[in-house]
Amino acid sequence: MKTQIILVDFENVQPDLLPALALEDVRVLVFVGPQQNKLPIGTVQAVQKMGTKAEYIRVSKQGPDALDMHIAFYIGRLSLNAEDVFFHVIAKDRDYDPLIEHLRSVQIWAAKWPDLSAIPILKLATAISLKDKVSAASNWLQARKGNRPKSLKTLQSSLKKSAFSDRLNEDEIVLVVEGLKSQKVLEIVGQKIKYPSFTDD
Repeated sequence: MKTQIILVDFENVQPDLLPALALEDVRVLVFVGPQQNKLPIGTVQAVQKMGTKAEYIRVSKQGPDALDMHIAFYIGRLSLNAEDVFFHVIAKDRDYDPLIEHLRSVQIWAAKWPDLSAIPILKLATAISLKDKVSAASNWLQARKGNRPKSLKTLQSSLKKSAFSDRLNEDEIVLVVEGLKSQKVLEIVGQKIKYPSFTDD
């Protein structure tokens, strides 16, 4: 099971971190800019509750993309020393997109999300209903522009191994796929998959 490493660009996004407590195999790094002298009490409490699983990293000097460079550095360093991990960058700007694309090209699991609530594995950890799991899978597919599974076998494997980090068994994956089909997120033609709901396909 992959360790989920969440890197928060706190200059760009101030998310609720408490949902991360639902994951056992998680690490949260909150990157704070040099001008951010006050943090929301909810953020402080969440980091305290996570103990050694969370930490602040303060950028010491202001500069163009300084915080972005820090996040890129930490992903590089952690990818060398940590095995079987998935990096989640929490940010709304698109500066990270080339980095994420490059990481994937060298087989380092990574994605960028606008908020913690968009991370499929986190949705799964807090999901009770099949509807929530289908929603998490749909968000995961939507984020994979130009790189969505094209066959049923690949889709099922990708959902199981990547989107949900082996937290669902094969029967549950089948139900998620059926849910995606019923919501018209995808179409199954033989063994091929089409995504009519995504305009970029």
